[in-house]
Amino acid sequence: MTDRIRITRGFAIATAIGMLIVLLMGARVTATGSADGCGNDWPLCHGSFLPAGTYESLVEYSHRIVTGAEGILVAITSVLAWPMRRRYPEVKILIPVMAGTLILQSLMGAAAVKWPQTPEVLASHFGISLICLASAALLARVLTDRHPEKARHGEGALKPQLPDHGVLRFRRLAVASVVISILVAYSGAYVRHRGAELACTSWPTCNGEIIPEFGGLHGVQTIHRIGALIISLVILGLLTLGYRLREVRPDLFTISVLGMLLVVIQSLSGAVVIASGLQLMATLTHAAIMSLLFVTLCDGVRLTWKQRPEADLSRIGGELQGMAVGD
Repeated sequence: MTDRIRITRGFAIATAIGMLIVLLMGARVTATGSADGCGNDWPLCHGSFLPAGTYESLVEYSHRIVTGAEGILVAITSVLAWPMRRRYPEVKILIPVMAGTLILQSLMGAAAVKWPQTPEVLASHFGISLICLASAALLARVLTDRHPEKARHGEGALKPQLPDHGVLRFRRLAVASVVISILVAYSGAYVRHRGAELACTSWPTCNGEIIPEFGGLHGVQTIHRIGALIISLVILGLLTLGYRLREVRPDLFTISVLGMLLVVIQSLSGAVVIASGLQLMATLTHAAIMSLLFVTLCDGVRLTWKQRPEADLSRIGGELQGMAVGD
């Protein structure tokens, strides 16, 4: 690995970690009701370059400072990684998405300070942050791939995968899981901005009812829980497909196990949020696990397009031929 790749990978990892911190600090702003901590001023805070001496002001202003630092990291990572786009084709997609979503969420944050926003608009802020985090994390993952240049120079060349209906099914379900998970994340953020977190004071039932009325805040909370159930079932399907592919694609099996583990922990953390009465650490943990789950599912999609070494194809082909002879 060249020094340039090593340095770029280091910045990409730092950018991904920084984006997770930005996301969690944004969740803290919402959880503590600090969105108005700097009044209607942006980027200043009550007309000053320093925050006011209140907790809400410090929370809001620190979030702005860290977001600004993250913007610098994104810029440096983009400049370093863009010249590698021929070696790593995924860079052509990941860098524009990473930079674009960070700019978009910054502008949305400024707009939320300047002008009143609806819960629907405010909830989308979390979803955009997730996409930015995933693009930064996948960029770091791509830069850890070994010898991508062999695909261009022929030595130990990687060739397209053999038609594999199992992998194709896994890909379709993985894409569906990414779409559903972003909708679940949006619904969770909407629950927060609508003030419906404690509309259901019990879990998994809603105030003792298995099927509550779908009106008012109870309905908002119930729809989020139904979405969480759906994504859990989809990831269970991924785990089933991954288990069937474990011999030829252990990477897909590993990512499906990790996804299943995270969705279980996510569900349990949701119960802890309710039981603790929205305790701050429980709320932030819930957001962090959702973020890691989304990144994991996105990586699962990426892996289904990853090429398989020619040696593996030859081995699989030999096994298939042996099976045919044995039959």
